[in-house]
Amino acid sequence: MDSRRFRSMSILAGALLLIAALLLWGAGIDVGLHRDWRLDAEGPWVQPARWLSLFGGLKGMGPIGLAAALWLLWRHRGRDALWLVLSVGSGRLMVEGIKLLIRRSRPPMADHLDAVSSWSFPSSHSAGTMMTCLALALLAGGRWLAVGVALVVAGLVGWSRVALGVHWPSDVLAGWGFGLLWIGLWMRQGGPMRSG
Repeated sequence: MDSRRFRSMSILAGALLLIAALLLWGAGIDVGLHRDWRLDAEGPWVQPARWLSLFGGLKGMGPIGLAAALWLLWRHRGRDALWLVLSVGSGRLMVEGIKLLIRRSRPPMADHLDAVSSWSFPSSHSAGTMMTCLALALLAGGRWLAVGVALVVAGLVGWSRVALGVHWPSDVLAGWGFGLLWIGLWMRQGGPMRSG
């Protein structure tokens, strides 16, 4: 995979998803989509959605990222380990800062099928999973299959947040967009695939 091309595609796709999220929110389409996509509380997909959500949160992605950084250090890839920690860590801090700045309320509490305590926009689960999985795919060589798996995992985690009624669809789109944009920008900072 050509690193410059991938970096450009990641930044462009991220920016487009962020714009789409703002348009979706601004047009008020979120309410209907939230109502249509939220799972029934007694449905069979609630527990798998909760597992995906737990996996995509800081309690799931944090240890995975830390283990990957330690493995990279053990393999004498200190520069890559530092890139992983700084890119994903700073991205997660930025998402939390954006949440505090925008202060968007979540969907109604009666719709929640999972416990939440922070602001809604953007989805930190979606952004964090996108950043972590994409960074790991790039550090693993950046093959399209690995990147595809990273995108699918981030997609499923984002779906789980809407399905559990704790995020508006635009929150998830913005999380994915931010994750793609952030990793694309960090690829310019001496990230993986330097020779591509």
